Amino acid sequence: MAAAILAVRDKKMGYLKAAKTYNVPRTTLFRLVQENDSLLEDTLTKKIGRRPVFNKVFEEMLVKYALVMEQKLYGLTRMDMRRIAYQLAVKNNVPHPFHDDRAGRYWLKGFLARHKQTLSIRKPTGTSFARANGFTKARMDEFYQNLEKVYDEKKFTASRIFNVDETGLSIVQSKYLKVIGRRGKKQIGAMSSAERGTLITVVTCMSPASVFVPPMMIFSRKNNSDLLKKGSPEGSIIRVHPSGWIQTHLFTQWFEHFIDYVKPSESSPVLLLFDGHFSQTKNIELIDKARL
Repeated sequence: MAAAILAVRDKKMGYLKAAKTYNVPRTTLFRLVQENDSLLEDTLTKKIGRRPVFNKVFEEMLVKYALVMEQKLYGLTRMDMRRIAYQLAVKNNVPHPFHDDRAGRYWLKGFLARHKQTLSIRKPTGTSFARANGFTKARMDEFYQNLEKVYDEKKFTASRIFNVDETGLSIVQSKYLKVIGRRGKKQIGAMSSAERGTLITVVTCMSPASVFVPPMMIFSRKNNSDLLKKGSPEGSIIRVHPSGWIQTHLFTQWFEHFIDYVKPSESSPVLLLFDGHFSQTKNIELIDKARL
């Protein structure tokens, strides 16, 4: 509307042409052109509709997060963006209508519309498993170029390069001793352990120089207990979750544990490599901590 008003006032276009060019109502354009400058500014700056959840600063932060993750080969999906927005609102105590740990579809639609000059949703072009997961030669080349660039810049030693990964260990019996049974019976059943907590996730991290970070162990239960730490490696941290799997907040806690143990600094930086699980890459608090 502002551009249409300016075009008419500068006599570059008539009302009809300006209305068609800028897709605005001709009667509204005519009325606004006649207003004095103070009233016009008041009208154009007035917000119509529901107030956005985030102010301009926070929205620019979300745009920056999306672009950084794309550059690091971990592009955000629609659901990822909604979760990141929820995390940002919670972290900064921003009042919001979000629920289920993510922003709504309508919020995302409005956010993308407000930043359509910078962000876009693209459909994947490949159909193979590797391509669908971003594992292409071009992407791999880009990864190694980024790795080489940061390595040349910081000159990491072997003791300051770490790789972290998580693995799930099942305590349900997988092999059974032979038992005596009725001859001719095709199948003999055996009772597996039905005790609570059949999965343990272990987050391990080490460097090429054999520097080991004490692991985090996640047990599939609701309540923690000192007994769970019995027999674990010195310095290990124990956490619990009903699923037994790594979660976003748990990986953030592991990252804090990693920082306390390795003690990275500006004069002695650390390179941490991981596999791109959602708890690691779609984690706004983790990204902020890594920047400090």
